[in-house]
Amino acid sequence: MALSLNGDIYVITPKGAEHSVIPGTQAESDDASEILFSSILPVGDQWLVAGDEGFLKLGKEKSWQDVSPPLQTEYPYKVPDWTILGTNQNGDIFIVARQAANTRHFNLYPGHPLYREDMPDEERFELKKKLYAELDSYPRLKTLFTGRPGAWKQQALPDRIARSLPAYSYVADVESDGPEADYVIGSDGLVMKGNPQAGFTDISSIADREKNFKDGVRWRNELILATGTELFRFDGHFAKPFAPKVKMRSAPFVLLPSAIFAQNDKLYVFDYGLRFYSFDDESWHQHDIPKELSQRPFKGGGGTGSP
Repeated sequence: MALSLNGDIYVITPKGAEHSVIPGTQAESDDASEILFSSILPVGDQWLVAGDEGFLKLGKEKSWQDVSPPLQTEYPYKVPDWTILGTNQNGDIFIVARQAANTRHFNLYPGHPLYREDMPDEERFELKKKLYAELDSYPRLKTLFTGRPGAWKQQALPDRIARSLPAYSYVADVESDGPEADYVIGSDGLVMKGNPQAGFTDISSIADREKNFKDGVRWRNELILATGTELFRFDGHFAKPFAPKVKMRSAPFVLLPSAIFAQNDKLYVFDYGLRFYSFDDESWHQHDIPKELSQRPFKGGGGTGSP
């Protein structure tokens, strides 16, 4: 399945490709409000879809309902942007809300309480600087929830993630280690272990705070983590470098992980350099991806097209 930024849903079935649109989105009408969609997850025979502008809905075809957790939006923040991280082995869904200060409150425009038409240019410039500085003083808020639509539970995040200044921080992924333990990973070295019922504890080390993890996988009782440029083995506290021991046959001559997963006891690491690596606990192997596979046009769109 695939989700467009505008609200198209594409599903590949044995009968071929199916296309539908989320009602009230720009995929249905150019006059609809702009919402940028980020993620989609099947829930029973319906779809859970997340996006910005507070969009978190469950539905199918023409019937959709808002299933957002009760999260208060306080001045000067905007409504949350939602992202679905994934599920654990028990079927619990992990979602994240991101809230930024609304720039409208800090722009000097006609109608703003501090705006005057006769304001001298120097005074206007100084006031704009003051408003921008005030905007930068508000942290980006992140809130983690687990559960199912209609039964969400808020989980605690470390303050460096939940209220980050500067604004850059994120929660990236959830990996399940059987029915009892899950790992939540993200920027600033974030590795939390726990479960939705008991809560989560940050088990990362201060030494790893400069690592921004974007993907993870459980492989042979180990947690493998990836940043945009490195691969690591996590020993329960520290992330130790775990680079493929191969001679790279083409540029870039450094690892640039795009995705990692495990299957049949093998670890697979996909790279932005049109290649992937496999590891079987004895040796690494490099595999090239044919260039023509990256050049196929996307043919989705309309009611009859196929992705």
